[in-house]
Amino acid sequence: VADMIAAAFLRPRLARALPCGRVASLRVRAVHGDSTDDALRRRFGELTDLADAGLGARPLFATDEWFATADNLLKQSPPIFDPDAFCIQGKVMDGWETRRRRTPGHDWCVIKLGLPGCVHGLEIDTAHFTGNQVPACRVFAAEIPEDPSDDVDEDAWIQGAARDTLGEQGTKASDEQIAAAESACKAVGPWHELLPLTPLRPGYGGDTGESIHRFAVPAHLAGKRVTHLRLNQHPDGGIARLRAWGVASVDFGTTLDPARVGAIDLLSMLHGARALGCSNRHYGEPRNLLRPGRGENMGSGWETARNPNRPPVLARDEETGFVKMPGVFDWCVLRLGAQAQAIEELRIDTHHFRGNYPESVIVEACNEPNTSSKALLTMGATLGDQTSLPAVDWKTLLTRTRLGPNAEHVFKAGVDFDGAGIGEVTHVRVSIFPDGGLMRVRAIGKAARALPETSPDDIMG
Repeated sequence: VADMIAAAFLRPRLARALPCGRVASLRVRAVHGDSTDDALRRRFGELTDLADAGLGARPLFATDEWFATADNLLKQSPPIFDPDAFCIQGKVMDGWETRRRRTPGHDWCVIKLGLPGCVHGLEIDTAHFTGNQVPACRVFAAEIPEDPSDDVDEDAWIQGAARDTLGEQGTKASDEQIAAAESACKAVGPWHELLPLTPLRPGYGGDTGESIHRFAVPAHLAGKRVTHLRLNQHPDGGIARLRAWGVASVDFGTTLDPARVGAIDLLSMLHGARALGCSNRHYGEPRNLLRPGRGENMGSGWETARNPNRPPVLARDEETGFVKMPGVFDWCVLRLGAQAQAIEELRIDTHHFRGNYPESVIVEACNEPNTSSKALLTMGATLGDQTSLPAVDWKTLLTRTRLGPNAEHVFKAGVDFDGAGIGEVTHVRVSIFPDGGLMRVRAIGKAARALPETSPDDIMG
C-alpha cells in the first residue's frame, strides 16, 4: 500500500493507470472502462445515492476546508471546472480540498446520510483534481441512532466538536475540535470499514467519467443499516464527489403506515422507492423520477435519446389519434417504497420538457413482491406481449394517454383509471412514446405492507 501511495505522489500519470484491484483485494475494484466498472455502473443504476444533498445529506465535521468545502462532495450535479476561477485561497475547485498538510495526521470528515440505509457500493470521483487529488482514502460507516431524549438536535453526539465555520472556505478545525470529534466517533459505537486504504487516480477525464472510482461493498457489510459515513483522506488533497449507492431503510410504522400517514407518494425516494432499470438513459437516470420537488432543469429528470426506430415521415393513426409508431417506445420499471393497497392517483410531470416531452404514455402495474429485478426488466422489453410473459402479470393502469409540455398531468382513480380493479401494486412500468423526457412520476396510495428487504444478491450485476 505504501508503495502505491508513493507512486501516486511521485508519478501521478503512471498511478492513474494502475489497477486498484492490486490493493485490498477483499473488495471489488473497478478501473474506468473495464468490465467490472461497467457491471458496477449498471448495478449502481438500480440503487439510491444515500449521500445525496438533495435528500438531506450533509457534513457534520471536517478537519480542513481551505480550498473547497466538504458539502461539495454531496452535490447531485457532476463536478465542473473553470480554469480562470481563483480566489484568495487559491484555485476554485468543485469538491472538497484541504490545504497541503504540514502537521502530523491526515484530513477526514463525517457525513450524515440523507436517508438511512444499506450501502451496496461507493463512487469516489477525483474529477479535475489532476495534481492535487487525494492519493488514497478510506471509508467507514456507522449506525448512530437518534437520542429520543433530545428533542432539539439529533446531531448532539458530535456537538462537542462543532465548528461555527463548517462549510466556510479557508477554515479548519482546531486541534481540540479534532480530538473531540475523534472521541465522539469512538463513543457512538462501531464503525465498519466499507473501503480499506485505497489509492486514487488523478482526475483526468473529469468530463467523461474517467475520474470515477467504483467499489462494491462486501455482502456482509452491504446488509448493515447505517446512518453516517466517515471519509478519510490520506493524507490530504481533493475529492470532487462521494456517492453511497444503496437501499433506503424506511420504518413502516413511522413513515408508511396508513393509520399514521394516510395516502402518500409511494414512488418517492423518501419513502424507499427505487428505479430498477430502463430501455435508455442517454440524458438522465430514471431514479430522478422519484426525487422530491419538481426539479431545477431538464437534467433533473429522466430523458432518453431520440428513438432511432421512428418512421422517416410521421403519420397520424386516424382511429387512435396518436402518431403511428408501432413498437417504438422507451420504458422504465419503478419499485414502490411499499406494497400499495391500490393506486389512488397518478401524477406524470413534464416540467421543463417543452420541445422534448413524450407524445403519450402508458402506465402498467404488477403485484410481484418476490420477483427479481432481472425478471421485471426482462419483461419490460416486450410491452403488451402478455402471452409470452407468464412470470410477471403486468396490468394496464393508465391506457395510452397524450401528454403536453412543461405540465403536471394528474390522473384520478375511478375517473381516469381503475385503481381498485388493479388492486395491490408493488411495481409500475412507465412507457413513453416514442421517446423524450419526464421530470417526475408520483403514485399516491395507502401502503398495505412493507416489501421484502433487498439483499445484495437481488441487485442485478
